[in-house]
Amino acid sequence: MADNIYNSLIAEFQQAASFDDYKNAYMLYDLRHGSSKGREWKASVFFVLAVGAVWYASVQHFRLNELIMPALVLVISVYMCVYYLFIVPSRSANRAERIYKSSWYISREKQYKFYRDNFTYKNEYEYQKRYYTEIYDCIETKDTFILIGGLENSLTVIDKRQLDPKQREALSSHFRSEMIRQYRNTEGKRK
Repeated sequence: MADNIYNSLIAEFQQAASFDDYKNAYMLYDLRHGSSKGREWKASVFFVLAVGAVWYASVQHFRLNELIMPALVLVISVYMCVYYLFIVPSRSANRAERIYKSSWYISREKQYKFYRDNFTYKNEYEYQKRYYTEIYDCIETKDTFILIGGLENSLTVIDKRQLDPKQREALSSHFRSEMIRQYRNTEGKRK
């Protein structure tokens, strides 16, 4: 079947998502849209509360009858700092591992075709077509392109190391121009 002349082909390749790439992509997804969203400022609030509790206890000269409330605030604040800085990211990594290992399709090699208006991927078991209007986040890292959006398989991970330089640049340029508001580049300034 011939491609639509108004929806030209940008890139075509085959690849499978590795566990490490999927886990890193899922953790970025979780930082932007999941339970890890805003964890730094939440931990900062509890850190300030802990410092305030210690300050209040020192102002009261650490009298036992005045230490109950500051001690309670201190314990809760320290726990919440640990929760947001260590437990939440660990849960996100565990969730990514569970998803990757429980989904037989994620690790399978797929044939990707990127067009001007949409992209498709398929293998012998599944076929998905995504329009760029479904994508609400497009993140380019040093090693991957991460497309987030859609109802089914909302996380698409493309390994840049498996692409030739021409395909990498074509996809990067295409994502920058097609998804202006959604596109993020974590590599830093582009030359």
